[in-house]
Parts: sequence; C-alpha cells; structure tokens
Amino acid sequence: MRFWLAILILFCAITLFSEDFYITIDNPDQKLVQQLEEFCQGYYKQDDTNIIELFADSALIDFLTQNGYEYTIHSTREELSRELEQFHNYAELTEELQSYVEQYGDIVQLESLGPSQGSIYYNEGKQNYVDFQHEVWCLKVSDNPEMEEDEPNVFIGGAIHARELISVEVSMAVLQYILENYGTDDEITSMVDNYQIWFVPLINPDGHKLSIEELDLWHRKNMRDNNNNQMPDYSANDGVDLNRNFGYVWGNNNASDVYYSESYHGPEAWSEPETVYLRDLIRSRRFWGAITYHSSGQYVLYPLGHLNGVCSYDHEVMGALSDEMASTIPRIDGTGTYTSNQAVDFGYTCQGTMGDWGYSEQRIFSFTIELSNTHFPTADTMNQICSDNLEAALIFIDRPANSMLTGVVTGTDDTPIVADVYIEEIDNQSGMTAVEPSRSNELFGRYIRPLLPGAYTVRFECDGYNDVTYNDVEITGNDVTEINVQMSANSAHSDVVPQFCKIESYPNPFNPETSIVLDLPSVAQVSVTIYDVKGRRVRALYDGKCEQPQLRLQWNGVDDRGKAVASGLYLVRAESGKNTLTHKIVMVQ
Repeated sequence: MRFWLAILILFCAITLFSEDFYITIDNPDQKLVQQLEEFCQGYYKQDDTNIIELFADSALIDFLTQNGYEYTIHSTREELSRELEQFHNYAELTEELQSYVEQYGDIVQLESLGPSQGSIYYNEGKQNYVDFQHEVWCLKVSDNPEMEEDEPNVFIGGAIHARELISVEVSMAVLQYILENYGTDDEITSMVDNYQIWFVPLINPDGHKLSIEELDLWHRKNMRDNNNNQMPDYSANDGVDLNRNFGYVWGNNNASDVYYSESYHGPEAWSEPETVYLRDLIRSRRFWGAITYHSSGQYVLYPLGHLNGVCSYDHEVMGALSDEMASTIPRIDGTGTYTSNQAVDFGYTCQGTMGDWGYSEQRIFSFTIELSNTHFPTADTMNQICSDNLEAALIFIDRPANSMLTGVVTGTDDTPIVADVYIEEIDNQSGMTAVEPSRSNELFGRYIRPLLPGAYTVRFECDGYNDVTYNDVEITGNDVTEINVQMSANSAHSDVVPQFCKIESYPNPFNPETSIVLDLPSVAQVSVTIYDVKGRRVRALYDGKCEQPQLRLQWNGVDDRGKAVASGLYLVRAESGKNTLTHKIVMVQ
C-alpha cells in the first residue's frame, strides 16, 4: 500500500508539469477518490455524475491500468468542453450593468469596489496579466442611489467561487427583475423606495474568466500568484479560495495551508483584495442580511458552520426565514423543494467563510444558497433555475417589512450612538457560540433586529451611557415595531468611559484640507481611516499608539495613492480594539 501511495504522489507531482492526456474515470472506488483528493491538484469530480476528470501522464495511465481502474483517454481537452455561451462573461456583465445605469439611472448607481488581484498585478507592471484587467462591480439599487439613506441595507452576491457560473446568472436575474418591475409592481417599488439593495454579481472576476473561457474550467479560486512566477498558470497553482479567506476563525478546518489546494485559505486572513472589498463595504454600514449564491447543491443555508457543535443565537429566526425561502424553490431534479439547514448541518464544516464572518462580526443574517445540481447547467435549465429562485430572493429582500424591531439610538444631543442591542430571550440562551452583539449603526444610530412574533425584553448598552431596557415589547407577524432610544451619559460610574471621548474636524466642509482632532481618555492603540460613503478606504491617516490625551491629524483631500478626491461626503473612522467612532466630513471644490 505504501509503495502505491508513493507512486500516486509521484505521478500527481509529474502531472503538474506534464499534462499529456485528459482522462475520465467512471465509477471510481472510494479509495481512489480519497487518494486523488489528497494528492492530485488536477482532480475534479463532475457534479451530477460519478465521473472523475483528471490531467494525466503515462505514469498515471500505468497506475490505473495495473490496478484495474477503467478510464477513457481524450486526445484533447476540447472533447470535454462545455456549452457555456448562456453564461455572462466579464465583458458582457460589465456592459449589461452599464446599460442599467443608462436605462434606470434614477434608481441605480454603479461603482467599482476596486481592481481584481490580476488587475493589481498588471497595474504593477506585470504584463503577463494584461488579460485580467477586471473590476469588482457593485450596483446599488435605491430610490435615491446617490445618497446614503437611513434604510435597511441588503447584499446579494455571486461567483465568490470561480467555476460556480450559475451563481452569477441568478444574481443578475434578481437584479433585472427588480429593475424591470420598479414603478409598475407595487411590491418591487416599495422595496426599492424603502431599502438599499447592493449587488455584487461577480465577486471573483479573475477566476471566473479561467472557468468560463475553459482555460481551467474547474478553477475555484482567485488569481493570487502563489508560486511567484509572475504569470498566470491556468491551474490550481494560482489562487486563494475567497470563501476561506474571511477573518472570523480563519483556520484549517476544510481549508488548507497548501497553496495548490482548491481550498487554500491564503497566507493570512484578508490577504485578498476581493475579500477586503466585501469587508469594507459591509463594515461601512449595518447590513441586516446578505445572500451569496453558490453551486452545486439545492440548499438554503444559514450560519454558523465553521466547527462541529456551533449554534447561532438567532438560529430560530434565521431558520424560519430559511425554511420559508427554501419552500419556494423547486428542485431542478426529482421532486420537492430546496433543503433548509444551518450550515453546520450541511455535511461538512469550514472556516473563514463570508457567511460566518458576516454573522459573527456584524450580526448579519448571512445566507448561502447552493443552486442547481451542477456548476454548468444547460441554457434551458439555467433559465429555469433563475426563475425558480426569484420568489425566495424577494422574500429575503422584503424581510424588514415583517416581524421586525427597529429604531434609532441617540444621545441627549441627538448624536447617533453605536449601542449594543440585546434581546434577552435570544442573546441570553445558553450553549450558543459567542459572537458580536447586534449594534446600531454609526451614520444614523439605526438598529434592525428581525424577530419571530412574540413579546421580548430589549436592552440597549453603550460604554459611558446608562443602560435602557424595555419590557414586553410586542412583535407581530406582519408589522414593524419601532422604538427610538435616547441614552444619557453615565456620570455615576467613573470606571466606565468611552474609548473615544470626541472626534471633531475644522473647517467642515473643507477645501483644501481639514484638521481632525480625536480626544482620548487614556493611552490607546488607535487607527484613523477615511472612507467614502460606499465603504471604500480612501486614506489611512494614523495607525499606532497614542500616549497623549489628544490626537491631531491633517487631511489634505488626497487618497492613499496621492490622488485628489472628488467633492462629497466622507467618513472619518477611529478604531481601538472593538471601540469605534465615526465622524462625517464634507469635501467641497
């Protein structure tokens, strides 16, 4: 056995550099499957069959023959090529998003969150990445898209995994349906008028290019140059699994330290620009919910799912919404509808995912919807999957209109306060996995808590302020309960002080520069960063230990690259540990 294992490792290593044949293996036994999964980076299993696809050389052919495995040799890879014309490529998607700006300019705003990893390489002068000049596009849908409004924020994204082409199509189908029906359908019109809906339909454009152009059909990751050879390899040598790169419990459970693994989690958490873009977008405003579409499988999953035994405080609320959504999506094969599960019960657990990070750090209801029974459905099947998923997406987007607790938290001077919002009956459950509490947002003091109908005890806490508690708060099934809270400063407990006492700027509005002054109660490790209203980092002003009671900074209206910024609203965000304070400034020209 050890001899054959050594031979297997050897031919898999040789196969990385000598792709002489493209083969399929029908009905492999479990022993071979496990060996290939562990040692062969070029191994892929077709989604809806028991067929393995593999690059092979003569050593592998000899091994299979001597061990009695049946296989078929294909003289060229093109013999196994898919019909993929029904899926958007990057250019088509970009053109379609830009056409929406022209058609629906009153309710959409299109922005790039930033360049892809391949585009960053090209901009650094690495000419081998000339074909990877991609942007990560984000389209906001709202009745006032240019403004940041005090409305619930919801996120919908696709293709965090490159080969999951159907996930882009469902994201785009939901977007198109909303745009085409605004102004004529009362339900859709109400959603756009009352929510801010953010679409990032192609999170991983570099990897998606490899898959849809069949440069590496089964590519899953982005295009990080892991082996530092200054060129795209069109193989698993390149890339990080973006859905293992998020910063909550980043680790090795169903994630790998080996760079050529399909589940390579990167050299560190947040190492990839694509995950940083999503993090900054979501951190810049309090999203109540998010959907990322995946394939393959026919599931609606909700957090948590990083380790066996984890359980979410909000599992009953998220589970009810998951059940409702899943019940509307018919399975594309067989009978019945999608299966609703907490992610920990999906069949495997994994660390560093967007869903677990979103819930654990931001308390977002972060759903993962596994679509289809293959990554590459036919055109007819693709259209059916898109149509079948519309109702679930609309149920999700409109969830803030039902069984919801909301309001704003301010100080006695009406300044927004970032307060922890506890529901005693939910957040005091024993046996749950520790996560961050639900919080009001920095811009407006708005909090949003989706709940099931019933009576609840609600408590608001913020360092330096007196707690506020409401008893017997009634939540009904088809309504929104609003409680606005004014918190008074706590002068009775001298040991409880805010990490940041005050942040000011002058002049404000400003041109060409402004002074930013941060008052501190004690020595602290502080970072101060400028963001635009889209949540994108503009300028890192300070990151270090401050031993004075006051930190004074200047901003001259240029970004990290030294380019002057446009007129508009910007946010100064000060952070120290888990404590944050945000201040609005306006640049005028």
